[in-house]
Amino acid sequence: MGYVQWDKVAPDTSNGSKFLRLKSGNTFKVRPLLLPVHFWKFFHDKDGKKRNAVVSEEVIEQMMATHPELKKPANRYAIYIIDRADEKVKIMEGPQTVFREFRNRFEATGDKPGGGADGGDWQIKITGVGLNTNYAITFLNQTPLTDEEKEKIKEELGGDKDKLQKIFKFCTVEEAEAKLFSDGEEVPTTNPDSGTDENVDSGVTGSSDDLGW
Repeated sequence: MGYVQWDKVAPDTSNGSKFLRLKSGNTFKVRPLLLPVHFWKFFHDKDGKKRNAVVSEEVIEQMMATHPELKKPANRYAIYIIDRADEKVKIMEGPQTVFREFRNRFEATGDKPGGGADGGDWQIKITGVGLNTNYAITFLNQTPLTDEEKEKIKEELGGDKDKLQKIFKFCTVEEAEAKLFSDGEEVPTTNPDSGTDENVDSGVTGSSDDLGW
């Protein structure tokens, strides 16, 4: 135990990014930006606290074999969005149910949901709880990004077009075990709601979805 300088108290573990929580009983209007990241997430209750760990598909089998008490990890995606409730750039994490609708529109029209010119606004209405949660996803209209909105995105990224991959970075087996099972104080998570920097080794960066930069 020791004294802590004020600038070190309660450090922000979210890299300064704001998150949009998709809570049941609410309707959200969002504008997807850039490309999503894909990952798997373990959830586990430890000493009355909910813990989670973001992992790659390669880590799942080993974790499940070593820790049979774990439930199957959730298949998740995350993407930058503009929250139309306050016009701020945030990160939205959600199940594949939500993101499949984005893909369906892309396949039907060729329009990139997070594109600068051909992206648009979506409504997400959430009802039910747990396994009975329902997501009603509706495309509203195309909304080409304004210069002001592009500047907001640049400010959020801070010059790092792979920032989202780093926020949702994959845990190694050892890191996942520490996050889920360590005694005492919980190991901080990058995204408190839900990480190597090699999240999705696809050769694609967030800027591949053209915003006119």
